[in-house]
Amino acid sequence: MNITPSRALVRSLLSLALVLVPLAARADAPPGGPKARLQRSADRAVAEGQLAEARDLWLQLWQLEPSEKAACNVGQLSFRIGDMARAAEFLTACLERTPAPADAGARERYQSRALDLARAKQAVGALTFAVPRGAELSVDGRPVGRAPLGRAVFVAPGSHRVRAAVGEAATEITVEVRAGDARQVALDPAASADTGAAAARPPARVEPGAASPRPPAPRAPARAEPGAGPAPGLVLLGTVASAGCVTLGAVLLARSGEHERRFDDLLERNHGGYRIAGLELQRAQRAHSAMELAQERAAVALTAGALLATATLIYAFYPRSSPRSRGPRLTAVGTRLHLEAAW
Repeated sequence: MNITPSRALVRSLLSLALVLVPLAARADAPPGGPKARLQRSADRAVAEGQLAEARDLWLQLWQLEPSEKAACNVGQLSFRIGDMARAAEFLTACLERTPAPADAGARERYQSRALDLARAKQAVGALTFAVPRGAELSVDGRPVGRAPLGRAVFVAPGSHRVRAAVGEAATEITVEVRAGDARQVALDPAASADTGAAAARPPARVEPGAASPRPPAPRAPARAEPGAGPAPGLVLLGTVASAGCVTLGAVLLARSGEHERRFDDLLERNHGGYRIAGLELQRAQRAHSAMELAQERAAVALTAGALLATATLIYAFYPRSSPRSRGPRLTAVGTRLHLEAAW
């Protein structure tokens, strides 16, 4: 009579142990989940010096959850392995998501990331797009999003294929980008589709026996005013203005070079810029801003000089009619041809 209750008690204790042991083991185990495993793998890769592998793991974490930590780690690791286009993209996202620094450590981290971003932007080009709203954009076959993006797409210097598609209509161009360039790419897939349809349209068919359409009668050339010719004062003014713009652009480029050398010297004195802070950081930021401003002004001045010079040459040498001659004339003089034109 006493054996049966004992056996029942033993069975109950064994059942309770089978339930509690897995629970205790699960409580002692480290937290799991895809994000935790990826982060542990990324930390281990950094500790082993496998920075490219760690960057790719943080990219997977970014795809799972676009967080500030993931953006900053992808940007900094990309900068350290020399992938400047990816570094510029993710350091921009990192600084956009970073709250205002609350203490000295946070300010130093923010300033260091901002300096890395400035250096990365110097090594790549930035593309913005003027395309219809909703157009699907890709660069070198890699989708970059749907217009309007609201951000720049950073690319390495060189040639890049940019494609925009709206439904079945699409257009593609190749753009050349240099380091430090900021270019806007304008594409209109609908206009390209209309041009292609017009080119593919067959010519109008003429029925047998129908009269052929007559070509339009040639228009008489417009008669020029007597004595038309380039005004010497305007030619001189255009020449002086274009030369002044080119000279100003050259001076600004020289100043940009001085600011760039000052910026590079500050980075070199501070071990490549990885630990630059305080007054030295402010000097580096001022030098970098002054360099960018001088480059922008130099580009404007040189462009204006080139446009003025082109306009002056066209105005000075474009053929004009005179009272005796209404344009170029080809006449025969004996056995030779004689060309007459008014300038």
